[in-house]
Amino acid sequence: MHLYHYYDKSRTPFLNMSDLSEEESIQLHTKLAKKDGSIFAMRDSNGQYMNQRRIVEQRAHSMFVRKGGNPQRTTPHYMILAKAELEECKAWFSDCAVVKIPLEEFDKNTLSFTYGDSFPTFKPIFDEQLEYDLFLYDEILKVIAQRGMPPTRNNNMSWLEPSYIEVQVWSDETIDKYRC
Repeated sequence: MHLYHYYDKSRTPFLNMSDLSEEESIQLHTKLAKKDGSIFAMRDSNGQYMNQRRIVEQRAHSMFVRKGGNPQRTTPHYMILAKAELEECKAWFSDCAVVKIPLEEFDKNTLSFTYGDSFPTFKPIFDEQLEYDLFLYDEILKVIAQRGMPPTRNNNMSWLEPSYIEVQVWSDETIDKYRC
C-alpha cells in the first residue's frame, strides 16, 4: 500500500492552508476560488471552510492523542491510502499531480486514518449520524479486513459516503523528503 497526495501542478506539494494564519488562509482560499473551478476552490460557498476545517483538525488531533498517537504537528498533512491512484481524487484539481509514498516510509505512530473523508467523520456542520471514527494504523488494518477498501465513487453515492481512506500525517519527517 502507498499514501497518495494530490495537488495542483502549479503549486508545491504538501502546502497546508492550516499552517497559515486565519486571515492568510481565508485570503488564499478566496484567491484560489476565483482562479480555478476545482472542487476544492468551490467548497467554501458560505465562507466558513477554514473555520470548519480548524474544528475538524482540533477534534482529530485530540482524538489521536487520546488513542495514543504521537503527533508532531498540531495540524495534519492529508493523504489517501490506496493500492493505486484514484481517478476520483485526480479530479479534485484541474491540472492534478500526485506524490506516491510507500506506507513503510512513515512512522506509524504519526499517522491516523478515517474510513472516508475527515469532514464527515467529525461532523462540524452535518446532522447525519455516520459510523466513522479516527483509527490508528493497527485499527485501520482491522477495519479494512472486515469491510474491505471503500468502493470507488459512482454517481449514485452521496459525497458523505466513504470512497477512500484518508490519512492524517502528523509529522513533517517523511513529507519533507517529497517536497519540491
